[in-house]
Amino acid sequence: MEKLKKQFKVDYSLEWTYGVEITKLREDLDALEKLGATHVNIDSYESYGCSYIEIEAKCERFETDQEFENRISEIKRREQVKKNRELAEFEKLKLKYGK
Repeated sequence: MEKLKKQFKVDYSLEWTYGVEITKLREDLDALEKLGATHVNIDSYESYGCSYIEIEAKCERFETDQEFENRISEIKRREQVKKNRELAEFEKLKLKYGK
């Protein structure tokens, strides 16, 4: 398995909804870069006839070695739980219907 790219929200308020001066935009982008942000997601929505946008800064990076190991361990644990459940069901069916 390969390491996955992960996205994490960067906690920084972006007040760009009603327009923003270019100097403020540059200041915000510089601050975000210092915090490790790599992307700014701007999504638009509509609710009850009113449109609004959501602006979030994100950091995108490959998972660390520890995150990778944790993910692989969790996958293996889930596979074992599934296998145990299926074997238990198989044994019940064998008892019910014979070999």
